[in-house]
Amino acid sequence: MRLLIGLDFDNTLVDYTDLFRSEAAALGLAAAGLDKTRIRDALRARGPAGEIEWQRLQARVYGPGLGQAPMMAGAGDFLHRCQVAGVPVAVVSHKSRFAAQDSRGTDLREAACNWLAQHCPGIATDRVYFEGDRGSKLRRIATLGCTHFVDDLLEVLTDPAFPAGVVRLWLADPPGRICPAGIAAAGPWPRLVQAILGG
Repeated sequence: MRLLIGLDFDNTLVDYTDLFRSEAAALGLAAAGLDKTRIRDALRARGPAGEIEWQRLQARVYGPGLGQAPMMAGAGDFLHRCQVAGVPVAVVSHKSRFAAQDSRGTDLREAACNWLAQHCPGIATDRVYFEGDRGSKLRRIATLGCTHFVDDLLEVLTDPAFPAGVVRLWLADPPGRICPAGIAAAGPWPRLVQAILGG
């Protein structure tokens, strides 16, 4: 069987952990040790103004700050092994072109393409797709004929509209997370590499 591996972008290829913390600290939030979800909750606890702060933080991280974010640990090894084995890879992401709370008007898709060119030169530009909503993302996965798809969001992989026959792989940390029904494998990148490519 010829493989075509589909990958999500945000928090699947890109590790925003430290960037969210540093940007949150710049907003006056004691962010040491907090993950993205806790930072979001801490900001939203400030009320309506906190929600705006959260949206501005996301705009900074996914736009102007993106170049500072590293690749997820293990993702580089996976891409290298795919390149050596001749296994094609496609990126399919639910990503808006602009953030509502970005006064600079940064093109988020262009920022993502620039990041990919720097960190993942083996992924062909004609294999990168940004969709406006989850439904379009799922339809793209089906249209491309992906055999496998890796995503950090369980709600994407368990969506009733997720295309049948595609092997679902959940990028989940820490290791040992329970693998829900219908998910072929769950864990950090090294475990998913083994699930897809073996060895």
